[in-house]
Amino acid sequence: MTSRALVSFAVFAVLLDGCNCTKIEVPEQSPLSSFDVKTLDFYLDNVGIPQKLPVVEICADRYGGDSAVPNELRGTKDCPYAMARGEIQISVQATALDLHGQPAKGFNGPVSFRVVPGDLTGDYAFRWAPADGGTALGTLKTNHQYGQVRVWAEHAPPKLIYSDGGYGGSVDQLPKDPVPPEKWTYATGLSPIVYFEEPTLARLQIPDDLDNRSSPLVGEFLTIGKRPESGSKQLQSCTNDPARDGQVVKMVVTGTDPTGFFVTDVTACRQVEEATARPHEPLEACVGGKCEVSQLTCSSSAQCKRYGPGTFGHMFIYNYSFPDGLDTGDLLWTLSGSVQEFTSTTQLTFPSWTIAERVHMLPQTEWNKYLDQVAIVDITGRMCGIDDAAVPFLTDSLCGHNKRNLKMEANESGMVRVRNVRFPKVFVNCDQNSDGTVPFFCEQTDSTGKWIWGSCAFGEVEPELDRVERTCNHDCVVGLNQYSDTICSEESTFVGFGQFVVELTPPGYPGGPLDSSLSARYQELSLSSALAAPVTPYAAGSPVVLACNAPAHFRFGDGTAVDDSDPVVVRDQLIRHTLQPGETKVAVVAEGTVPADARCSISIDPRIRINLITKDALPDLQPNCREDDSDATKAANCHAMHEATFDVVGHLRQVQPARPRWVILPRDADDVCCHPGPGLACPKPIKQCGGLSP
Repeated sequence: MTSRALVSFAVFAVLLDGCNCTKIEVPEQSPLSSFDVKTLDFYLDNVGIPQKLPVVEICADRYGGDSAVPNELRGTKDCPYAMARGEIQISVQATALDLHGQPAKGFNGPVSFRVVPGDLTGDYAFRWAPADGGTALGTLKTNHQYGQVRVWAEHAPPKLIYSDGGYGGSVDQLPKDPVPPEKWTYATGLSPIVYFEEPTLARLQIPDDLDNRSSPLVGEFLTIGKRPESGSKQLQSCTNDPARDGQVVKMVVTGTDPTGFFVTDVTACRQVEEATARPHEPLEACVGGKCEVSQLTCSSSAQCKRYGPGTFGHMFIYNYSFPDGLDTGDLLWTLSGSVQEFTSTTQLTFPSWTIAERVHMLPQTEWNKYLDQVAIVDITGRMCGIDDAAVPFLTDSLCGHNKRNLKMEANESGMVRVRNVRFPKVFVNCDQNSDGTVPFFCEQTDSTGKWIWGSCAFGEVEPELDRVERTCNHDCVVGLNQYSDTICSEESTFVGFGQFVVELTPPGYPGGPLDSSLSARYQELSLSSALAAPVTPYAAGSPVVLACNAPAHFRFGDGTAVDDSDPVVVRDQLIRHTLQPGETKVAVVAEGTVPADARCSISIDPRIRINLITKDALPDLQPNCREDDSDATKAANCHAMHEATFDVVGHLRQVQPARPRWVILPRDADDVCCHPGPGLACPKPIKQCGGLSP
């Protein structure tokens, strides 16, 4: 120390000795330093009967079944637990340790628990446990575990449950705060890593329960897939899909967007349908003594499983801008980002990705090498979730309206197709106050118990202007009152969001332009030179659709008479007719030579609608055209549009406030084609299906 430093220190000491300073006591160090935490078991509660949490299928197969996997291997890196759908329970032991790392046997305070990653569930009794002789034994209820999981123990208050601006749960189950001079020490310990399977696109999308409005992992920042330099590959774990079990996760870009891109995992597991699904999918086929997908031994399909129409393996990646350097058809190694919901469509935000193969660096003949592996799912009445019943229900007109519909959810952000849809003929502006919005509408019952469309208010009084706009909106979109005989779309919604209503093809015989997914929706008639009529009559006023796969004379009435003087329906032509008083059936008889398997079908048309957005794929298309346009060319093009039907391929998105709630977004002009009306060409700029428009 220099002489100058010695002088300065002496002066400081004198000043300090003469001042009236507050003396700060050194805080007493807690005798509790941490916890030694052990996870004893992981299990599911099956109606009060605990069952071991299953490991991934790849590991279970290695040992001849999940029950044969040794306990000491469960939850290890080579044998991770499967991500559970819903709640799991964890038995945990936390031993208090003193400052020397030895058991603090005198500690008898409460120990709270948490799990990372994951969310605690259940009441407070499952969030903490009292220590006895320094050791606390507790059971946690939690969900949403994936990847590397640890259980934390802490001498601190348990995590509270918040509800309606206050505390939820049974607060009397909370431990007492320490009595002074004791206090919470916040001493903490964590368990060794327990391995769960890594998340996939499907795991992000599959909801915990029958509700399609959100992802179970909202708010989590995670990574899907593995880069090759990690030294490992992410493999699928498919309990009910042996063909895809153990396959490497393969994520393909299916389309780009001004704000991001869509991606599909083409190896995602096929999903067994929920037992409560309505209506059911058909059973898988029994082929050569084996069920086609599950590979179970069978003698008939009755011993096989039902699989949903989608895998949940799709996602929209919200990049806030166009994803430069990424092309449709590219293969990705990894995706990272935060899971968020936008209008009930799950997406990754603040994303990053690594590209495994840039297909546009290859010869053009190989640009679709991965895209061709992406399944395109047809949207039918069954997928829309309408019941297999002859008479439509109120909500049948809106495809996928029920929030419990997981058939649509399983294909959210995936590639879908609709066939023979009709575009709107009328656009009606229901925005009376010009604020750019109209109220949406919900189903409800009136005073007699009849289902009607009404407001979505929760007890509050609906303003009169809202009632007027809402009534106009549902009359147009659903097809009520003055719009009952046409297809109508609300114009301000089209102007603001580019979306408009299209109508799906009605039910009818297979092999033609109709929807045969629900057999109870239509009646088939064997077509011959003898008169044929449906067995079950329809009520007057019902909108019915008649179609035949061969020319036939037809007459609406009581089904007892038809002759050569009656009009002819040609092959696959749709005759739409509203039954008049005294009309309950249709009678048909073949015209000319009767081909093999000649038949007709008749059904009540449920007028199922879904939304479509074409402004990016076909910016020159004007669906809100007018047939009385003063420009003769535009008027003729509009007439051609109204008389045609269309096949559309695109990505499926959910928009909860919209009516209908589901929207299809074609990628470009090649995703839309036309079946022109009789004697007409396709409207510009749409090409004809199976060829080019004249």
